[in-house]
Amino acid sequence: MQTKEIIEKYYDGIAQKKGWESVISEEIVFSGAGPKTKGKTAYIEGTGRFLRAVKASKVVTMIIEGDKACAVIRYELVSPKGKEMSSEVAEILSVRDGKIDSSSIFFDTAGFKEFMAQ
Repeated sequence: MQTKEIIEKYYDGIAQKKGWESVISEEIVFSGAGPKTKGKTAYIEGTGRFLRAVKASKVVTMIIEGDKACAVIRYELVSPKGKEMSSEVAEILSVRDGKIDSSSIFFDTAGFKEFMAQ
């Protein structure tokens, strides 16, 4: 699979909340709002926690260059108390040997924490 196909499969799986794990490398490195994590298990656990708050997701835009991709994703979120919010997240990914091996996300962390506490 080409980078585009791998990234599309990942985001299709995120939207369906299943199947996205199959394109994650055992050695994935993730950086976001918290500490950097390494390994597929940690990535799946963290993403799974986030997906519990996701009602829907849609790729807004995606740029792919070689084995790197940058995507803006719109997430429709539901807080533990049932409040709803739309949030855009930028994610930079890299692919190696047919799997996503790094991911860095950028979003309004303060706004997200406040929303989840509502």
